[in-house]
Amino acid sequence: MDVEENDQVQPDEKEESAETPEPPESVAQPENDFMAGAMMANGIVFVWMQALSVFRQYTSQIPPRVLVDASYIIYILAGYLASRQVTKRAKREHLKAGLKTAGYSTIMGLLILSTVNSEQTLGLAITLGICYFAGGILGSYMETKARLKRRRVEASS
Repeated sequence: MDVEENDQVQPDEKEESAETPEPPESVAQPENDFMAGAMMANGIVFVWMQALSVFRQYTSQIPPRVLVDASYIIYILAGYLASRQVTKRAKREHLKAGLKTAGYSTIMGLLILSTVNSEQTLGLAITLGICYFAGGILGSYMETKARLKRRRVEASS
């Protein structure tokens, strides 16, 4: 009889166990988000690089310095867009999410660049890393600023 009594569940205990527990707020962001951001950033950069080589007949008429400056802007923009998308999903620690996205982007860029036989691989890798980190910081800052603005509007309503 003792075994049967232990197996019986009190009505209060049934109700508590039927409720779905809410996830804790300190749940870490999945690594897939950072990998997706890294793929996005590197995709933008390498589409730009392919466009430069495919349209070489047109880009050869543009001064090289202008193309280099445009490339820097594209690299920072790629880091910014990737970081912004990843930090939109983050519940907290936006700067950390932006920097993690930039780190993953840099590592993925190094892996992709290691397959290219080029003399400029190291310089390009360093440039991409710096631009990804600048874009990552900018993206996380802008997303944090947008969230604060939305909260202010909600609080005033």
